Amino acid sequence: MSKGFFISGTDTNVGKTIVSAILVNKLDAIYYKPIQCGLDENGKRDSDIIREICENSTVWNETYFFKKPLSPNIAADKEGKKILISKFNSKITINLNKKLIIEGAGGLNVPINDKKLIVDLASFFKLPIILVCRTSLGTINHTLLSINLLKYKKIKLHGLIFVGERIKETQDTIKKFGTKIYGKEIKILARIPFKKQINKTEIKQLQKLISL
Repeated sequence: MSKGFFISGTDTNVGKTIVSAILVNKLDAIYYKPIQCGLDENGKRDSDIIREICENSTVWNETYFFKKPLSPNIAADKEGKKILISKFNSKITINLNKKLIIEGAGGLNVPINDKKLIVDLASFFKLPIILVCRTSLGTINHTLLSINLLKYKKIKLHGLIFVGERIKETQDTIKKFGTKIYGKEIKILARIPFKKQINKTEIKQLQKLISL
């Protein structure tokens, strides 16, 4: 297994943080969200949520935090700042004793500055992607577009985690056409129910659903 995973999604609010929490707990991994834009309805950052539900886990602070829940490039502009990839350290994925779970912001095609996208940030860290996908209407298009981008960027896709109700036909369609697009078999790592938040007890049950 790799030194960790970069967690991205096919959309915003798709369940990346919940999936990240489950993986941090399952792998006893370090959590890191390089860019955080805005707070949740309880005034918390994603790193705060991980600290609460993943006991004794190591959580790194964000390199960039912006107050507005906007695309990183826009949120940075509103604060007169600019996100620079040079501020991140790609070597952290090599010199760790524990696995690292890095959570992206929004989907892969979300800009972080005038030139770079979240997919470029994922490429910078050189970790395989776990793509978090909805099961609801629209997910086939969003997921296949994301897979196509990873193929184009030559980034390793470790597999998909679906969040939502079980819709077998949708999952089968994504697996079939995703495999054609990517050129290698697409692995479905899990299907977990959608939850706005989880507690310490639930996380232990949910992690059993994921097969890495």
